[in-house]
Formats: sequence, C-alpha cells, structure tokens
Amino acid sequence: MKKFLEEHDVPRKVLAILMAIALWIVVVVNNESVLRENTISNIPVIYRNMDLLEDDSGLRIIEGQDQTVSVRVSGPYAALSSLRADDIQVSVDVSKFTKPGTYTINTSDGSPDYSLRILGNQAQSINPPEIASPVSFQIVIDTIMTKDIPVAVQLEGKAPSGYIYEEPVVGQDHVTVTGPESVVSRIKKAVAIIPEEDSDGLKKTTTILASFTFLGDRNEAVDQTHLVCVPNELNVTIPVYVMAKLPLTVDLVNSETLTKDSVSVQIEPEQLLVYGGESIIANLTELGLGKIELGTVDPNAPPKVIPIPLPAGVTRAPGQPAAAKVTIKPVGLSSREFPIANIELENTGADPNLSAGLVTNSITVRIQADTATLAKLTADRIRAKVTINADERGAGVFTVPVEFQIDDLPKFTVLNPEQTVVEVEIKQNQNTDTVEE
Repeated sequence: MKKFLEEHDVPRKVLAILMAIALWIVVVVNNESVLRENTISNIPVIYRNMDLLEDDSGLRIIEGQDQTVSVRVSGPYAALSSLRADDIQVSVDVSKFTKPGTYTINTSDGSPDYSLRILGNQAQSINPPEIASPVSFQIVIDTIMTKDIPVAVQLEGKAPSGYIYEEPVVGQDHVTVTGPESVVSRIKKAVAIIPEEDSDGLKKTTTILASFTFLGDRNEAVDQTHLVCVPNELNVTIPVYVMAKLPLTVDLVNSETLTKDSVSVQIEPEQLLVYGGESIIANLTELGLGKIELGTVDPNAPPKVIPIPLPAGVTRAPGQPAAAKVTIKPVGLSSREFPIANIELENTGADPNLSAGLVTNSITVRIQADTATLAKLTADRIRAKVTINADERGAGVFTVPVEFQIDDLPKFTVLNPEQTVVEVEIKQNQNTDTVEE
C-alpha cells in the first residue's frame, strides 16, 4: 500500500485538491458579484400608529396581531450568511383605518399596504427584499368599549361533615372590562371560579385570590384574549361555620291545677339544625321557645305555633323551619264546655241612687279538670258570680269578668277567660219621693 501511494504521489494530489477547494470558497465568498438567494420565515408584522387608531377612532386590532410572513432576500454570500429575522422589518400603517371591519393586506411586490426593509448596514449590500408568503393576510378591527360586569362565584369544593359554607363574599360586586365592542357586548357576568383543590374541606373562614371567566347569555365562555379587566383577580372569602343539631325546649309555668309533671309536651320538630361560629356553637346545648302558662293550656286546641328564637351569631341551616308546633296535653285531665244562664250580680257600692244590672244574659265556660269528675259535672253545679262597685264605676256600661265556683271540685281551670265576661250597666236612679208642704 505504501509503495502504491509513493508511486502514484497520492498525498500531493489530495493536498492539491483541498487547496483548490479552499481557494474556490475564498473566491466565492469574497466575490460580491456572485449572488445568493435565501428565504427567512416567521418575521412578525409590526403595526404602526396603534396609538392613533385607538385614541382618534376608538379602534383596536383584535385579530391579526400575531401575523408573520416569509421574506425572500438575495445578495452576496457574506451578507446573507449574517442576516437574521430581527434584521428584517415588515410594517403596516393602521392610521388609515377609521371604521370597524375586516381588512385585507396585499403583500405582493409594490403593494402600498405594507412596508418592507432591511435594517442596519447590511441593507447596502442586499437587494430589495420581497415577501414570499403569504400573498395576503387579514386583520380585524373593532370599536373599543368599557363596561361594568357583575360578579358571581362558582364554588367547586364542599364543606366537610359538621361544617357548612355560607354564600362566598366577593371583594367587589363588579369588574370593569375594556375591549372590542363585539366581544364586550356579549358578556353578561364574570364568574370567579374557586377550584376544588382550593375550597374542599375547609374548617375555617378562608380568603382566596381567584381568577374569573366571562360568560354570555347562555353561560357560554367568552374569549378573553383581547380584553383588559380591572381588577384581573378578586378576593373571595368563604365563610365557614360549625353545624349543630340542638333540642327545642319550653319553660312550663305551673297553674293551680297543672304542673310540669301532670302534662305531656310534644315539640315538632324536636331538634333544629343550626350553624355559627365555633365558640358560639360550643356554648349551646338547647334552643328555648320561651314560657308557656299551663293555666292557659287547652287540650282541645290545636298546637301552639311558636317562632324559634336564635341567639346572636346563630343561623338556621337551609330547609329548617322558622317556627315550632308545641302540643301540651294534661295527663288525666280533660275539658268540657258548659252554658251558664244563671249569673249572680253583686253591687258592693253603698249609693242607693246607683243600681247595677246585667246586660249579658248567658255565657259559655270551658272547664278543665280531672276527667272522671268532669264527666259527672252539670251546669247547675257551676256558680257564676259578677262583683262590681257602682260607687267607684259611676253610670255607664262596663265589661266585668265572671268568677266561678264548683261544689266538690276545688281544682279546675277556666280555659277561656277572655270569653267569660259580661256587660254590666250602672244607672243613676231618679228620686220619685214627693215632698209635702
């Protein structure tokens, strides 16, 4: 092999070839008369006088801002080899657009719709460039408007067992949106979305910085690409409270015939589901409905409907009633009604010129007493009496309560005292005595 290389002088021949190639490269690169051509892609289109478009006409480009083009250039190899996309500027003057609409920019050579130039010193050695593609492109221009948009909250997380979330509180009730009229006019509300990972299982009130999305009439999402919103995030507070199921109670006041131990009490509902701050709920063991006078209890009457009072800082859980039905039944007692026609009237006044008489002839009394005794009771055993002092009252008609006594029944309750009253008329008597002379 060595003998072959020496006989045919291969090393010298290879060296000569390499030197020739190098010389050719040097000649070509430095020979400005030898032109090359290149296409540079992804050159962004620059829009000039955007401030005039918005300030003078209230317009803005909403489509086409990210338009790019490919530019074909030619020139000496040395000049082209260092040319970059940043050295090429393609611009469109938008000050000529004065109305909303879709405009086509013609990129053919010589079109007045755009300007194309090479920046820097390289422009001197490179031939005038031209846009290779696209042959045209479109921009959409629309009127700019500002609108206040109401804010709603969409809470995706759930409260843990034994807790409840109240309605989230937003830092402000609206946001201000500026953008294309065709887009802004479609917006009906802004929804601050609290994702599950931020709102699930909270055990104390929490404030979250939330982004939001815009929705239209049909709750469809509205593209926010061309919108400017103030603010662009909202503080949303999620109130978290402890829940508790508390029994309802009443405070019974004894009467002459009834005590707490002689009645049965039924409260519907027996318990109420409420919520509030942890420190408040921890100190509650029951919810009191107030006092009930047992002397007013009528076993035949419908249940008493009593509003359920709640302490400050405590709220009924959704779906819980605002009032309770209380039924009180005497144990071993019952009630009956008796017509009373024989009413005794006693005038305790001393003035002979004043007389009292009953206007009311009869009443009905409802008596509650021991069931066995009450079953044998008749109206003639009930003594009804009205006492009035004519001297103190003077002439006129007065409403006076009736007092009752029942032989062999010392303990009983009148269940309708407001109806066991009579009218008594007091008259001034005329002196009919004659005087003899």
